[in-house]
Amino acid sequence: MGYGNAFAEYVCADESLFALKPANLSFAEAAAVPLAGETAYEALFQQGEITRYSKVFICGGPTGVGLFGIQLAKAVGAHIACTSSSRNMDTIKKLGYNVTENVSEAMKPNNDDLLVIDYTKYNFGEILHHQNYDVVFDCVGGQEQWESAQQILKPGGRFITIVGDDPHSNLTVKNIVTMGAGVINRKFWSLVGQEPSYIFHILKHDYRHLDDMRVNYIETGKMKPIIDHVYDFYNLKELHEMYDRSKSGKAQGKMVAQIIKD
Repeated sequence: MGYGNAFAEYVCADESLFALKPANLSFAEAAAVPLAGETAYEALFQQGEITRYSKVFICGGPTGVGLFGIQLAKAVGAHIACTSSSRNMDTIKKLGYNVTENVSEAMKPNNDDLLVIDYTKYNFGEILHHQNYDVVFDCVGGQEQWESAQQILKPGGRFITIVGDDPHSNLTVKNIVTMGAGVINRKFWSLVGQEPSYIFHILKHDYRHLDDMRVNYIETGKMKPIIDHVYDFYNLKELHEMYDRSKSGKAQGKMVAQIIKD
């Protein structure tokens, strides 16, 4: 579904908000898809309009949204690169692609390796300066993502963020106003041709996106959820562990609270 308030045994909602479960996924795996998967789908296909000829960079490859973004970009044949820490490199490798940290090799024609840049060691803007990317998809937030993205985007390229400058801020009225002013300022300069397009993406929710992901990407084996751990919904200790792991930022994939077993 993709909406909140789904931590329950039963949910009542309009039928337009539901989509069929992919036949090749368990219920726990399917539960990990809607929010993160649809966010990546909308950002890359609707906002980014990526194709097999696109060059896509994802800030935060190992994040829940980033992992789906990598797979969707790969599925359409786009050139794809991302940031990660060395600690999370194994998470990205679970996707099954050839992974490289060698920039010169990754930039060779017809090389379809997934380029991963360790953000704890390098600034991706400096490493990929003037590489003319079509889209930078920011899944982690922070002003430094925008600053680095401007160094690698081609003229007319698109910076799409789902977080904004402050990944730790709460949605207070003050923060919304401040964020809105920053977005308007960047959009103004992008319109007059001084900067790449700046897009703050908010998930729209459309069951047709979930159906398209199911038919063309998940059931064809081009996309899969990476599960960190499945927790028992009725075990209070496990739910506390799930909450703590979520806040720690150490999860390597999606976390699922299982209400009813398959």
